[in-house]
Amino acid sequence: MPVPAPVAANVTAAFEALKRKDFAAARDAMAGEDMGGFAVPHFLIKGLAELALSDWAAARATFAAATAVFPDEALLWLNRGIAEENMGLTDAAIASQQKCVGIDPDQAEAHGNLANLYRKVKRFALSEKMARRAVELGAARGDACNSLGLALHKQGKFIDAEAAFHEAMRATPEGAPPNPFVLSNMANLMVDTRRFDEAWPLFAQAQAITDRAIIRRDEGLARLLAGDWARGWELYQARLDVPGALRGRPACPLWRGEDLRGKKLLILAEQGFGDVVHMCRYESFLPREGNVVWAVPDNMVRLLTGRMRGAVVSETSPLPDCDFYAPVFSLPLLTGHILPEPMASPWRAHATPALPAGTRTRKIGIIWAGSRTHERDYERSVPLSLLAPFVRETDVDFYAPFTGDALNDIGDLPIARLDHLIGDFADTAALIAQMDCVITVDTAVAHLAGAMGVKTYLLLPYCPDWRWGCEGDTTAWYPSMTLLRQPRYGDWGSAIGLLKRRFGKAA
Repeated sequence: MPVPAPVAANVTAAFEALKRKDFAAARDAMAGEDMGGFAVPHFLIKGLAELALSDWAAARATFAAATAVFPDEALLWLNRGIAEENMGLTDAAIASQQKCVGIDPDQAEAHGNLANLYRKVKRFALSEKMARRAVELGAARGDACNSLGLALHKQGKFIDAEAAFHEAMRATPEGAPPNPFVLSNMANLMVDTRRFDEAWPLFAQAQAITDRAIIRRDEGLARLLAGDWARGWELYQARLDVPGALRGRPACPLWRGEDLRGKKLLILAEQGFGDVVHMCRYESFLPREGNVVWAVPDNMVRLLTGRMRGAVVSETSPLPDCDFYAPVFSLPLLTGHILPEPMASPWRAHATPALPAGTRTRKIGIIWAGSRTHERDYERSVPLSLLAPFVRETDVDFYAPFTGDALNDIGDLPIARLDHLIGDFADTAALIAQMDCVITVDTAVAHLAGAMGVKTYLLLPYCPDWRWGCEGDTTAWYPSMTLLRQPRYGDWGSAIGLLKRRFGKAA
């Protein structure tokens, strides 16, 4: 039985609606049609209307059906990839955009899309390549140069990144305001190159054009890094307005300093495990009136139970009814303790598990990698190969007090794995307590060792997390910690050389 072609009147109505940007009418006109009879233009009309309405799943279904029938049509793959990117299907989106440029190597928009997608998966050299090709092909110059600037920034090519952002701003149409996100990206570049006085007016200009939470959040982080604690904590509250900032939001109102007598306050963990440890110090500054409940990740419940005032529950379990809630990174501002302060007292650990016996006098923990999902893990983690000479030539027992795929890097290095002993952070703390010191990158174990008062050597990238500042080898957050900084972007060799000298003197 032949498949009926789309009704011409419906297609015409949909096309006219699409031209006048009545996307709902265009979608509705095509809704009753059987896609089995569609030609390429029919798929495009339907799918583009769905994309314009942000109906990503419907658009993907439309373009998936289209590419099955017309696999050699570049535009169908282009738009399928756009729908997939907006659905968070990054790998599928990359595959679709690659299909597009494979069919049409001169498709500028697809190259620009690939530049953004490769940046998301931290393939920055490929992102740069795609962005440069998009610029060559005449893609929207402002967007393409902005994408190029981001790819260059992520690789530490700061001078070239600045030039790309300037080029993106020069592409602003006459009489139009600059793209606020290009301004914000330039501001973040100024922060990473320690040019704070140039960053502040860029942030201000961006926010004057569009008051976006993500721009205020970024300026807040920059202010904290620069040591402007009052303004930094204030601006950083904007993170709560960024989608996905919290893993969950209770029905009770946000605490803004109200009297807690006879009330119950729920403290919500946010961000990473180390962030939770870091913010636990503010427990001692909370009002003594009222009850407090801490909702934390499962693997931190045992670590914090009995250590924090009030109950400690898993954030994945049903939460108790409370009168107010407060995310942990709001506590400095809420308690009025905005300057870096150490823990009230070093944390004590459980007695078990026992650290396996070694053959040398000193027992050293070593952590070279953090969570691979961290936004800037590519900067903070150290290739173990760079630490290998130090490990081989240092006469101590090395232990790896963490879990994860990075342990597979050990190979034949004399580092004892402990992951079989670690069920949660209470186990990690018990093992660290039996060590003479810890050498680590900026990850949760660094905070845990610092909270316990264990001697800690912290290897930091050139662009460090806000809490470590830009200068100095000590931190008020953790008096037992020594900061070992990269002097230039990506220069772990110098930081490890400093570790060897400091560690040798302490032996």
